[in-house]
Amino acid sequence: MKKIFFVLLFGLFISQTGFAQQAIIKVNPLNPILGRYTLGAEFAVSQHSSLSLLISRSRLGFDDLKYKTGDGREVSGELELTSWGFMPEYRYYFGEQSLKGFYAGAFGNYARMSANISVNGGSESTTGSANTTFNNYGLGIMTGYNFLIKEHFSIDVFAGLGGFYYNINNIKVVYQNEDVVNQDIPIPIAGPFPRLGINLGYAF
Repeated sequence: MKKIFFVLLFGLFISQTGFAQQAIIKVNPLNPILGRYTLGAEFAVSQHSSLSLLISRSRLGFDDLKYKTGDGREVSGELELTSWGFMPEYRYYFGEQSLKGFYAGAFGNYARMSANISVNGGSESTTGSANTTFNNYGLGIMTGYNFLIKEHFSIDVFAGLGGFYYNINNIKVVYQNEDVVNQDIPIPIAGPFPRLGINLGYAF
């Protein structure tokens, strides 16, 4: 995390030496509702272009998922996903300057994920757990409008569409009677995902 902090700090320094009021530190105030916390920085690199880096920490829970036991029965369990994520962005602004007005761009996504499964069926053969780590990759396109208010306050409204892929197919659930069941992870491992939201920020 220290390396990432210094990268953001260096980018902010570079933007200050080349442009005036051309860097924004931003957060998404709606993400905590979904168990996700973000911090990002956007830097102008030319009159119409900018580069961004978004860092996120998330925790999501899924209840009443189905898992198989060693004798083929299905029992209910819970899945908790936690992650650190990193999302670089490129934006092209169609107005007179970057960081202001209508834009279109592309983004990538990488997240280091941790999955923890808990199964409690009331007996040793139906009670178990599993945990593993894996990676999440994604690419997409986006568009939006960045409002600059009094040159310092930013309201960034955006929408986009991307695709994601988890490099995991199955997970081993270990039951208390020492049965080990290798089964599919109970969530999609690839598919489309929408991006829709708002960032609030401060421009330098």
